[in-house]
Order: sequence, then structure tokens, then C-alpha cells
Amino acid sequence: MKKFLALSLIGTLALASCNQANVTGSAKTYTFAAQTQAGYTTQAGTASRTDLNTGDTSTVLKASGLKPSTAYIAHYHVAGADTSKGVCASNGAVQNGLIGGTPFTSDAGGNLTIKGLATTSDIAVGNVKYINIHESATPSVVPLCADLTVAAK
Repeated sequence: MKKFLALSLIGTLALASCNQANVTGSAKTYTFAAQTQAGYTTQAGTASRTDLNTGDTSTVLKASGLKPSTAYIAHYHVAGADTSKGVCASNGAVQNGLIGGTPFTSDAGGNLTIKGLATTSDIAVGNVKYINIHESATPSVVPLCADLTVAAK
């Protein structure tokens, strides 16, 4: 009976290991730069981008110092025509829609986490130059921007 139980356990473990995907990736983290906006004085955060071997990219944005209980959206952007003041000020076009596909709401302390998954080729680093976080109700209000052209942490 013990032999049967041991073989059953080994068989179960072997089958379970066959169902696990071997997903790997390389992560890069960028620091958000505070953008001058009325009502914001302490905004900060990080943008982490992980290119996975599956052809997808995971994006995790963490922010603090935002307005409490407020909806925010985030986008990848290409560089605009005039980058003389930096890519974040270049007003480049949105690439691949909303990160995470929907607005996310900050907590009562003004903290926010946005997570999204996209096809890597849609947001290739050679094309996209920055990520910014906007107020959802007023997209012209951009409290944070991460410049992807600088060295990642």
C-alpha cells in the first residue's frame, strides 16, 4: 500500500510539473518624474516593464501623492515632433490604448497601482518613448511621466 501511495504521489507531481509554463522575462524599472500640475505637490512613483518570452509585456505602474479616490488612466506614447524639452513634454501620440484597458482609482491616501499586459511588438521600446498617468476625467492633467529613453534601474 505504501508503495502504491508513493507512486501515486510521484505521478501526480510529474503531471503537475508538465502543466507549468516556463515564462521568463527581463524587467526594467523607470522612475516617474513629477509634472507641474495644479493640486499636485508630492506625486512620485515607478513604471516597471517586463518583456516576457511569450511575446507579451507586463507593465506595473505604482504612484503615490495623487488625488485621493480619483480615477486615472495611463498610456505608452511615441515621441512628439519637438523633443527639445524632453520626450515627456513632446505631446506624442498614444500607442496601444490604455495600460490595463480601463481607468484605475487611487485609494484614500492617493496611492495607485495600474497593471497591464500587451503584445510586446505593439509597445516596442524602439517606438514608445514614455509612459504617463493622466486624470481620467481631465486627460490634460498629467501628474507623472516616465521617460523610457533614460537608463532603467
